[in-house]
Amino acid sequence: MDLYTTYGTNDLPRAIRFYDAIFAVLEQPRLPGWIDGWAGWGTDPDSGTGFWVCRPFDEAPASVGNGTMIAFPAQSADQVRRFHATGLENGGTDEGKPGVRPHYEPGFYVAYLRDPDGNKLSCFYYHYDPENDAGD
Repeated sequence: MDLYTTYGTNDLPRAIRFYDAIFAVLEQPRLPGWIDGWAGWGTDPDSGTGFWVCRPFDEAPASVGNGTMIAFPAQSADQVRRFHATGLENGGTDEGKPGVRPHYEPGFYVAYLRDPDGNKLSCFYYHYDPENDAGD
């Protein structure tokens, strides 16, 4: 549905360190830079699809959208846990530890965190099975 997502940052080098770390967990490499002051991650550099960070065009400070969140799919519950732990180790803050949530379907395993600029992120796995997914 969407081609790309962009979050504003007030500190591009800090954002790059954070996103390099969490996207390594999700096996999404950094894309070649095409505009100075931008960094992006994804698997298809020719399509433009990906996740990008940059300073806001209007040169005002980047700010957080209330109710805004980006969710990234994982291939396992362990990958969700590693995403969350890696985010915290690289300057993110906890918004919800990895686990199931009673208000979602039982197989929906999710973790929430905020990047160093305060933007909310989620990583989820749809096929969680507590009997087969170790670590909980």
